[in-house]
Amino acid sequence: MFSIKDIDLDFMKNYLRVELEFEDDDNEIEIFMYVAKEYLKQVCGLSEDEYLQANTLVPAYLILVSEMYEYRSAMVQSNTKANPLIQRYINTSRKFF
Repeated sequence: MFSIKDIDLDFMKNYLRVELEFEDDDNEIEIFMYVAKEYLKQVCGLSEDEYLQANTLVPAYLILVSEMYEYRSAMVQSNTKANPLIQRYINTSRKFF
């Protein structure tokens, strides 16, 4: 079974369709990976171990990193809404509602 522990920089670059040889964005992608992880842990109220066991968060993690990478500019549209798909995945692992 695939686990959130299996997602490394190479996996994420492949998911984002970034050539593995292209290293200019590696630091930025790693930052997005860290921020997505910390966000999911916080919003779900999970410890590090619980987060690493929460395989249902894999899609939310991938989507969050992808959105951060795609929309990296400081400009945010005023009519943007939270991605309901991410919220669904978060709700499956949340300790509290």
